[in-house]
Amino acid sequence: MGERKVFNKKSPSENKATFIPLPSNALHYVHHDRISAEKLLLYGLIIDYYNVEEGFAFPSIEKLAVRYGKSPDTTSRHLDDLKAVGLIDFPEKGHYVPLTPLSEDEFYTEYPGANENYRKALSRCNKRRADAAERMRKWRQEKGYADN
Repeated sequence: MGERKVFNKKSPSENKATFIPLPSNALHYVHHDRISAEKLLLYGLIIDYYNVEEGFAFPSIEKLAVRYGKSPDTTSRHLDDLKAVGLIDFPEKGHYVPLTPLSEDEFYTEYPGANENYRKALSRCNKRRADAAERMRKWRQEKGYADN
């Protein structure tokens, strides 16, 4: 197997590559209790299936489940979660409309529990960083590298 090339972020469609669109301003939704990173993939799939001329996406639940890698029942429940947080709508059975994500400020105002989840995750991250810095400081001190 040959060496793989580094992904070219400046020219993502190089070599005729296509992508599932996922708005970066939807990433804060992972802090909502009903949303996970995998559900954002499902949101991206709905965006990918969206037919601008028709005004909705209409993949069968089975086809969507295969692409999503989940059972149809799980996929259906995850679609309900995306609807509950306002990322998609179902104007009629089998028809999905991807909606624009709320900005971070709007999202955390509407879902204060998600803001609390975010703050807890950030606090845990900062604690791990501080603990790692302290371990490094002690190691450097033990090895005689520490600044006084």
